Amino acid sequence: MTDATRQKGPGSDDASTAGRAPRHAVISGAAGGLGSVLAATFEDHGCRLVLPARSGLDELRAAHPGARVVEADLTDPGDCRRVAADAREAFGIIDAVLNVAGGFATTSALELSAADLEKQLDLNLRTAVQLTSAFLPAMVEQGAGNVMAVSAGAARGGNGLGAYAASKAALEGYMRSVRAEVEPHGVAVSLLIPEGTIDTDANRRAMPDADRSAWIAPVALAEAAWFLATRRAGGHVGELRVSA
Repeated sequence: MTDATRQKGPGSDDASTAGRAPRHAVISGAAGGLGSVLAATFEDHGCRLVLPARSGLDELRAAHPGARVVEADLTDPGDCRRVAADAREAFGIIDAVLNVAGGFATTSALELSAADLEKQLDLNLRTAVQLTSAFLPAMVEQGAGNVMAVSAGAARGGNGLGAYAASKAALEGYMRSVRAEVEPHGVAVSLLIPEGTIDTDANRRAMPDADRSAWIAPVALAEAAWFLATRRAGGHVGELRVSA
């Protein structure tokens, strides 16, 4: 590889990179411990961002002054369609949609309520379904794109994880179903699955006495997400599990 080739950025039309690195991406959950690092990583690679969020908009604009920050409730299909319309007006083609927004809770199976389950489904499943659905038709029409969602190893289940595991397992089933449908049209669909606790400020506050040596660094997950988003057609990675 020549120096000239190495210096070409994500927007290069060089045959070795064309259609590979995303230039415009939508990232949900960018105010969170993982999402903020992921957004910064994509910006460092030259990617222009659309960041939908329901709160913390001023903080997002301050942290990502070059991004398009849009107020939206991602469980609302109408809001997600508005985000998609705004993104297309600003950038035209959207190369990647990254579903990072989510939430975590533990509840005993003996005490689990319908409201507990619905909250986890809203945070971990419905946000991804609605945002993906808003952008998918244009990606299929353009014959290219990348959709990713962050799941968790805990989707397999565990003590007190009934609602959380159910929502993440449903997310995985949804993404695999979307992949089967749209990958023949050139749209890559990937799952990023952390196999353990992510080393965020929120988790440090929640578990101050925990041994963090086995926790996963957010930057490692962000780099894995960039890898997934830059896979070529014919070389897609459908699922990537990351451990400490």
